[in-house]
Parts: sequence; structure tokens; C-alpha cells
Amino acid sequence: VAGNTDILLVPNVETGNALVKMMIYFMGACAAGVVVGCKSPVVITSRSDESEPRLASIAAAVVALEK
Repeated sequence: VAGNTDILLVPNVETGNALVKMMIYFMGACAAGVVVGCKSPVVITSRSDESEPRLASIAAAVVALEK
């Protein structure tokens, strides 16, 4: 896909994890993890995450909660 994407679809969780880790390591990406569709959003972080991705995940959850 050329250009900016809003969502990445992967065939399974292992592929998704590898893709995101590659983007973080090689491209300097900041990833936010949030599960939506529940009564309230669920923040997902990695044990190795620093403060920036953790804050981004919380911010994304707040935005999802307000919609």
C-alpha cells in the first residue's frame, strides 16, 4: 500500500507482532495498543515499552472511550 495507512491487517498475531516490532526498531515508529469493542477500551503495552508508547496507548484509549 502506497501512502499513509490508518490500519494494518495481518493474518495472525505472530505476524502482527513481528511487523510492529520491525517498524519500531528499523523505522523509529511509536506504536499504541488498544482493544476496542468492549465496554471500555483495553490498553495493551509491552514490558519493554518506554514511556512514549505507553502514553500513546493511554491517549488512544481515551479517544476511543470518548467516541
